[in-house]
Amino acid sequence: MDEHKLSLSELNNQVKETIQDNFFESIWVVAEIGELNINRNGHAYLELVEKEEHSDKIIAKARATIWSYTLRMLKPYFETTTKQELTAGLKVLVNVSVEFHEIYGFSLNVRDIDPTYTLGDLEKRRLEIISRLEEEGTIDLNKELDLPPVIQKVAIISSATAAGYEDFFKQLSNNPYKYKFYTRLFPAIMQGEQTESSIIDELDKIYQYEDFFDVVVIIRGGGSRSDLMSFDKYFLAANIAQFPLPVISGIGHEKDVSIVDMVSHTSLKTPTAVAEFLIANIAEFEDYLDSLFENVSSFVLEKLSDEQKRIELISRQFVPDVQNRLFKEKTKLTLIREKLYNESNQFINRASANLGEYQRTLESNTHFSFRMKSKSLEQLNEKLTYRAKNQLDEQLRKLNYFEKAVSHLDPRNVLKKGYSITKYKGKPVINATKLKLGDEIETILFEGEVVSKVKLAK
Repeated sequence: MDEHKLSLSELNNQVKETIQDNFFESIWVVAEIGELNINRNGHAYLELVEKEEHSDKIIAKARATIWSYTLRMLKPYFETTTKQELTAGLKVLVNVSVEFHEIYGFSLNVRDIDPTYTLGDLEKRRLEIISRLEEEGTIDLNKELDLPPVIQKVAIISSATAAGYEDFFKQLSNNPYKYKFYTRLFPAIMQGEQTESSIIDELDKIYQYEDFFDVVVIIRGGGSRSDLMSFDKYFLAANIAQFPLPVISGIGHEKDVSIVDMVSHTSLKTPTAVAEFLIANIAEFEDYLDSLFENVSSFVLEKLSDEQKRIELISRQFVPDVQNRLFKEKTKLTLIREKLYNESNQFINRASANLGEYQRTLESNTHFSFRMKSKSLEQLNEKLTYRAKNQLDEQLRKLNYFEKAVSHLDPRNVLKKGYSITKYKGKPVINATKLKLGDEIETILFEGEVVSKVKLAK
């Protein structure tokens, strides 16, 4: 047994030699950057990991280094190509040499990195998340919500110290229309690995005030493309897509569209643009109210004009009818008066003739007969006078009846009800368009007349 004993250094040397014999050339390795730290000398110390495909369980891990002279070349090249900062969480294809040190153990020395692999992996993961949201039928749910006609109560998810939040608040508060907004900040981490969980926590808090707020605004200032990686996460996107309030995103990147942008109800480029959108929302509703008021006013004025024209038409038709009827009734009344006068004279003449006959008869009779006939004559005279008076009274009653009937058709009674007659140069006005500015018109009322000048005719 003693013949097979090895010291630890001997064992490590054998391991080192074995590795050198089998991995004497550098190789390409796919791994995820679990940790990345750069010291003051410019050397990068990494932890490379491999995870199970459908979980975050780590199944392999190795230490790695990128020496400063190599990092100075690889880092700018990688970030320029991918538009991503070289940071933890990225899946990379790196060219490494395998090393083993008797004291420090196993490690990898990164010599090169292929940025195109990372680009492909990021896009692959992005497309997988989008596809999953589509399959679940949630990707457009938030977009299907209706925005309130007036947005005034706004829940804001952002960092209190972010310049983007300050720009948003300043733009909203100093709007030219002096609109008032109620805003409440739900502070969250907006950059780094904790961004997803932090924003989800704040969404959970806002959910408790679902009936109070009108919308949720997620805003942050500008940054690199890598800063947007947290906004391409599945759970954050799923929470926003299914949130019961409309979500407006303004995460401050002009060129790239994150998955959060895709699932939000409304996506805008900057926090300032979000503020302008909220202001425009109220301005648009105010314009709608102004337009509605103008339409109602126009409708009322049109109806008034139509009614005025109808009244004028009735007046034009009514006045001639009244005048004709009045003329006919006056003519009829004149005939009745003449007939009454003639009949009364005839009756009186007949009565007078009869009376003379009786007088002559009485004069030829005896004194007794004279007295008897005289008495009878007096009685007859009374009867004749009574009958003549009754006949005259009856005709006068008829005359009064016709006078009252005619008076009801008098235009003054029409004027007494609030109507008026407008004349220009002595003639009735039936069309306002025939008048010109400055024309002097006469308005006949029930009591009095008014003379005025035309300022508007339509």
